[in-house]
Amino acid sequence: MKTRLFLSVTLISFILVACTSQKQTGSTTQNTTIEQINEKVKTKNFKIDVNYAYPMSGKSIYLDSGYTLILRNDSALAYLPFFGVAYTAPYGTDDGGVKFREPIKNYSATRQKNDGEWSIKFNINTSNYNYDLYVDIYSNGKAMINVSSPQRQSIKFSGEISSE
Repeated sequence: MKTRLFLSVTLISFILVACTSQKQTGSTTQNTTIEQINEKVKTKNFKIDVNYAYPMSGKSIYLDSGYTLILRNDSALAYLPFFGVAYTAPYGTDDGGVKFREPIKNYSATRQKNDGEWSIKFNINTSNYNYDLYVDIYSNGKAMINVSSPQRQSIKFSGEISSE
């Protein structure tokens, strides 16, 4: 009986120590991630790999790799699909999607009070479309992108900040 009790207490102790050490390691990693995210947002130098699209109507759509939103200094590059209604479309050739490589206008980044989350807003004007982008970056590296335009329905995307 005493042996069983001793083994049970020992086993429970090992489990508690393992959980505690794992929790501490996770928080250190998360702090590093938060610091990296803060630096990327402050320098306007980050890439979001997009893996889901959320059109205004219909179900969420899983996206294969290759769809991204990149901010580099004062410019943005987007290669994103579009699913929805276009209110106006350019005459001639338009390969669809939300695609641009343009200077950023009206950039603002606001750090939220909880857990180092960021809310970013900026505008992009192309020859065919005007886009308002709202990007929420969370402390775990996940991101939500809302793209709205007077010429199209709004569409949302989710993804993660790339480690590049």
